Amino acid sequence: MASSFKNAHVAISTTNTDTTLYQAQNVIATICHGLYITNKHASANIQVTVKVIDSSSSNAEMLVLHKVPIPPNSTLSLDKPLNLEVNDIIKIASTNTECEAFASLLEQT
Repeated sequence: MASSFKNAHVAISTTNTDTTLYQAQNVIATICHGLYITNKHASANIQVTVKVIDSSSSNAEMLVLHKVPIPPNSTLSLDKPLNLEVNDIIKIASTNTECEAFASLLEQT
């Protein structure tokens, strides 16, 4: 089994809409070691929702974060890993387009 580190990034372009940050394709498993969500707005809070879509469970949506506020010019980091199986998806939604997400991933093939 080979392992390789990957990065995933997304800038939110539409508010209150699930945006795919990462999909575990062509892998046995993926571990998301770090997930960082940044509010780039200078004066307004944003709220973010993070979901994992579980492909092995009829694409069930599992909420990781739900409408969590992030203050202006701040970054929220997830302090625990997310373990993904093949075809699982990490999705991000935000109440403002001044939001970016970055994930540090370990793919196992």
